[in-house]
Amino acid sequence: MKIKEFSKKQGEILKFIFRPETALICDGAVRSGKTVVMIMSFVMWAMESFNKCNFAICSKTVSNAERNVLRPLQGIEGLPYTLSYKTSSRMLTVKCGSKENYFYLFGGKDESSYALIQGITLAGVFLDEVALMPRSFVDQAIARTLTFPNAKIWFNCNPESPMHWFYTDWVLKYKEKNAVHLHFLMTDNPILSEKDIEEAGKKFDGVFYKRYILGQWVVAEGAIYKIFAENKEKY
Repeated sequence: MKIKEFSKKQGEILKFIFRPETALICDGAVRSGKTVVMIMSFVMWAMESFNKCNFAICSKTVSNAERNVLRPLQGIEGLPYTLSYKTSSRMLTVKCGSKENYFYLFGGKDESSYALIQGITLAGVFLDEVALMPRSFVDQAIARTLTFPNAKIWFNCNPESPMHWFYTDWVLKYKEKNAVHLHFLMTDNPILSEKDIEEAGKKFDGVFYKRYILGQWVVAEGAIYKIFAENKEKY
């Protein structure tokens, strides 16, 4: 995969590498170009700032992390890194010249998952689809970085309910958390055409349209499937 251009919003992700804030929150619509640029920037920041340190790449499951984060990273052309992933240890080794860092993959699928990441010291954490993980796991992942100078946390997610703990405690309070908040729409993804965006919008309705297409943190109220409610005879 060759990245030919970045949108302005994607460029803000790259700028975070050099910003003083300690956390980055990217939320919004599906297919808006968040994840690939985030994981690329995460690795660039790690390789620029550290050597022989541990990092974590987290998703709901390790399989999700491999499919949605690791494989897109491995497919990016032009990066000056050598990537070596061991399935047995779930560790990605990234080398560039004399530098070498280690990225462990973790899954945060339930309340017991926090024990999986407990004990390790991390210089940074990338949390993909953080809204799908239990708070206990996310808090434990963040705690693993507290003793490391210049550590950074990278959050990525699509919206859920406005009562979700991540929205109330992080998105709404990002300034208090010393974080940068970037809200993405499909128009922030330069590889999508207007036709692509229009076709995507036709596939959802109601609360799902607001979350997946408009990138809004909304609760399911009234008729969730409006298309069915408004066409009773047909359905």
